[in-house]
Amino acid sequence: MAKRFSPEFKQQAIDYALVNSHESLASIAVKLGVGYSTLDKWIRMANPDGSSKRQLTPEQQRIIDLEKEVK
Repeated sequence: MAKRFSPEFKQQAIDYALVNSHESLASIAVKLGVGYSTLDKWIRMANPDGSSKRQLTPEQQRIIDLEKEVK
């Protein structure tokens, strides 16, 4: 039987995923106990352009760039 999630939980999951765009959706889904495709769908439904692409802040992008340089 499929799990049911409250609208509040869904919104909190979407907000968490958007704020933590430096983390993969897969790892966020595991943390929240939902399927990757479920979380992806929730984000797409909440996004006006229908995309699940999350925007990085300039600071988050800089951290990713620096981490790549170190590796």
